[in-house]
Amino acid sequence: MAQTTPVVESEDKKVDQLFYYFNNGSETKAYREAHKSLRTFKSNNAITNTNLLLAYYHNRYVAIDSSIYYTHQALNSKKNVNDSLGVRLTILSYQLLALNNKNKGLYQESKKWHIKGAELSEKHNETNLYYTHLHGLASTYVTLGKTEEALELFEKCIKFSNDEELILGSYINLGSIYSSLSQYETSNTYLQKAKAICEKDTHKKQALVNVIINIGDNYLGKGETDKALLAFYEAKDISNDTRSYNLELIILGKIGTLLFNEERNNEALLIFSNTLIKSVNLGNLDIEMNSYLMLEKLSLRKGDHRSAYNYGKYYYQIKDSIENSQRQQEINNLEVKFKTLEKEKTIKVLQIENLNKSLNIKNKDADIEKYKLQKAIIAKQNENQVLQLQNGVEKRKNEIALLKEKEALKAVELDREKTIKYIVLVAFFILLIPIVGLLVIYYQKLQAQSLLNLKEKEINEQQVISLKKDQELKLIKASVRGQDQERKKIAQEMHDSVGGNLAAIKLQFSQLYNQPDKLKLIYSQLDDTYEQVRNLSHNLLPKKIRENDFVF
Repeated sequence: MAQTTPVVESEDKKVDQLFYYFNNGSETKAYREAHKSLRTFKSNNAITNTNLLLAYYHNRYVAIDSSIYYTHQALNSKKNVNDSLGVRLTILSYQLLALNNKNKGLYQESKKWHIKGAELSEKHNETNLYYTHLHGLASTYVTLGKTEEALELFEKCIKFSNDEELILGSYINLGSIYSSLSQYETSNTYLQKAKAICEKDTHKKQALVNVIINIGDNYLGKGETDKALLAFYEAKDISNDTRSYNLELIILGKIGTLLFNEERNNEALLIFSNTLIKSVNLGNLDIEMNSYLMLEKLSLRKGDHRSAYNYGKYYYQIKDSIENSQRQQEINNLEVKFKTLEKEKTIKVLQIENLNKSLNIKNKDADIEKYKLQKAIIAKQNENQVLQLQNGVEKRKNEIALLKEKEALKAVELDREKTIKYIVLVAFFILLIPIVGLLVIYYQKLQAQSLLNLKEKEINEQQVISLKKDQELKLIKASVRGQDQERKKIAQEMHDSVGGNLAAIKLQFSQLYNQPDKLKLIYSQLDDTYEQVRNLSHNLLPKKIRENDFVF
């Protein structure tokens, strides 16, 4: 359905207004109105430009998948636009796809789109876009480790490009490359030129961040880690303020690696944990994979094998996902070539059939023979090409299958080793717990036994003291009873013997005047009484005194 000129002009004006909003600080307003307008636009040109604007918006705020989606939408809606404007839109779309795939960690895909963009730019004399793609391709080469190719392209951009932004970026990247080659003086020469350009324009914050990062790398190369750390933190703060989140992730990775190498493990763990969360939110697979790897190393250094195992597992999952994505893309390209060849084969057969119908009747037999020969040759050529492609596809699939098997075996072996370590650790703790428990119980038992022994000793001492007292009491009682008995015996003896004798003597004395001859009897009775008193006294003496012949 053809669009009328007034409608096209009105929609083009609306698109121009949206880009004005986007380029002058009203990105959110441009984004909202672009979504509303996209539903009402009719012209392919307006739809293409609006999709491209939305792709730029999501690229600026690192919504990578959304940016890729709107870029493809722009390419699809541009199918009927074949003028110079359509070519320029295609080149810009290729640039966006390259940037987004690079941000996602798919560097081979990024390289492919930059090459296509550069070829199309050169073909249609789009000089600025050509050098833009060359600059992006050089950056991708740096990431892929192709330093010589990157240096050549950056120097080419500085020499021939008139775009100050590209020249600035080339200075920064050259400084970074020479820094990585330990040529710090050459690196500083380029970085100073870049810094001079940034200082002229206060809006070049992101470029200034890159300059500071590379200066920090030079400090690090010289062994001045404190200065390097200060530079990285300064760059991180600027990146955060300007919402350059992917650049901030790169800086965080540098800070974390520096702290890891300095064995400041707790600080490094905090940095990489923060980087992991941000990279997951932004969909940056490369930074996410590196964060898991560094967290695994930190966990191993701290002896936390369980966490190290989990981090290692996530690292290999992401790595396999990226590799499989790139391999699948290669297989898809081979399949597309195979289908294209099949279509070409069909076209050639149809052309030969049409040629056969137009042959002169006189030369019919010869032409038919020639046609058959040509057909056989073409069929043979096509068959060979098909076989080559099929062999290539099969070979690639077999290589992928072998790689997957090797990776699976490595993963299984890693899982087995980590499981064994974990089981040994758990078994050790299981054995340690009852041993500690038994030691605690044994210690408590010793304490209880000690207390019991003390109590028993006290009781025994008290019993001994009590027995001694009882014995003493019994001895005292026996002594008292003995004394009482002795007193009683003495009293009885004195009463019976001495008392009787004295009474008799008294009686004899009363009769002495009348019977003087009794005096001798009285002396005899006195002797008897004396002897009785003496015997009584001897009986009262202790046994020890008698045995030792004491004189009494």
